[in-house]
Amino acid sequence: MSDLATPSVSAAPAARRLPWGHLWRQSQAVVRLELRKNFFGRRGLGIYLVALSPVLIPLIRFLKPGSLADEPAAEATQFFSFLYQIYALRLALFLTCVGVFGNMIRREVLDRTLHYYFLTPIRREVLVAAKYATGLLVTIPLFLLSTVAAFALTYLPHQGVGAFLLDGPGLGHLGSYLLVTVLACIGYGGVFLLVGSLFRSPAIPALAVMGWEGIHFLLPPLLKKISVIHYLQALCPVPMSEGPFAILADAPSPWLSIPGLILLTGALVAISAWRLRGMEVSYEEE
Repeated sequence: MSDLATPSVSAAPAARRLPWGHLWRQSQAVVRLELRKNFFGRRGLGIYLVALSPVLIPLIRFLKPGSLADEPAAEATQFFSFLYQIYALRLALFLTCVGVFGNMIRREVLDRTLHYYFLTPIRREVLVAAKYATGLLVTIPLFLLSTVAAFALTYLPHQGVGAFLLDGPGLGHLGSYLLVTVLACIGYGGVFLLVGSLFRSPAIPALAVMGWEGIHFLLPPLLKKISVIHYLQALCPVPMSEGPFAILADAPSPWLSIPGLILLTGALVAISAWRLRGMEVSYEEE
């Protein structure tokens, strides 16, 4: 707990400044503890399985009898767009963020360990930021790896894949999907960190958020702007048809959607920190 100790201050002017070095060391200590406690054992196994599940579908397709070598790379482009936007983004990544960020605070209450953090001289804003950073350190690498593996397995069996990747838009598509993956972890992480700090169980609110994201294509343009998927979908390199009943709206430009999503996430994390500042430990029986 030495990293969480109160720093000594030798001069009055220094006392009026935030000890950024000490806050950084405290954050690192929390991140290391959270990783060791929640993600380096059996508890993290389910998260890893869900995060890597998008690889299974292109793997089965790659190994199935019959060659795809006669099909052009354009077929793989449509297949991966559907796989990524429907399954990887809206289901696997979404559920993983629920499990990781939604339980950051709630798990401490269930394990009756939250008071240990409250007994240390660590600012609760630092605690929330460190927990959020821990979630990003887990989800972003997992889904980047999953996306690259699924992308490679999708394109490998097709003819002309080398020309598509090196001379065509292939690598640009992959870069866009990786960017969307990072932003999705950032955005949904902020949403479910707040959900976990407001509700006893994140399950029902998560279903509500999933329903809202799921009917995104039916929402009027103004309401689309408060949907995370609205910004993520606009950054995907291959547009996906939303059906004849979709309400059309102008897609936000990357110059607006990326900083907008980051600012929104910052606000959600700040609200979570404000919520934790007023929280009192009460381990009630569930």
